[in-house]
Amino acid sequence: MTTLVAPTPEAGSKPAQIMEAAGALFLEHGYGAVSMDAVAKKANVSKATLYAHFGSKEELFRAMVACECASSVLAEVWDDAARLPAAEGLRLIGLTFVRFVTSPKALSVYRMVLGEVLRFPELAQAFYDSGPAETFACARRFLDQAARKGELAITDADLATHQLFGLLKANMHMKLLLCLSERPSDADLERFVNAAVDLFVKGYAPAERR
Repeated sequence: MTTLVAPTPEAGSKPAQIMEAAGALFLEHGYGAVSMDAVAKKANVSKATLYAHFGSKEELFRAMVACECASSVLAEVWDDAARLPAAEGLRLIGLTFVRFVTSPKALSVYRMVLGEVLRFPELAQAFYDSGPAETFACARRFLDQAARKGELAITDADLATHQLFGLLKANMHMKLLLCLSERPSDADLERFVNAAVDLFVKGYAPAERR
């Protein structure tokens, strides 16, 4: 995995300027059609400056995704959720997560990656490592903590985390990716998340609470 020196560059800096240009080009033309020359031109920097900050297009894409995730509201939710009872923490996590993954920008990035994955498997790995994998790890730690506190009866945290995200995304995310439905209202998203969390918490309730 490429190590990122500055996943969240200072606003107005050359790395931020380059990532903004690259993001616009990737979303408009697709990863495969964009060259480093095009990124340098769009960002109004020299190729030497571009390669001084990002050694390859994959590294640039990875940095762009990592920066987007680090600056999103999803990155800030975990500490707040950890201070709440498990069910309330899961509601906060769930609602923040579905709002993020159903946003127009997140859906555009998903579609771009899916459209390029067979030709550029490294793109899929960079995307997963820099975004979904970190979200999964944070959710797993939250469930581990809830289990240690006795709030949930979880013996397989990996499986439980997969199940949680399966309930949260369900068929809704697939239909949005395929442009088969409109983005639900905030009220509908909240109702969807509450139902998913209720089912999850009941399924993993300690025996004495069932």
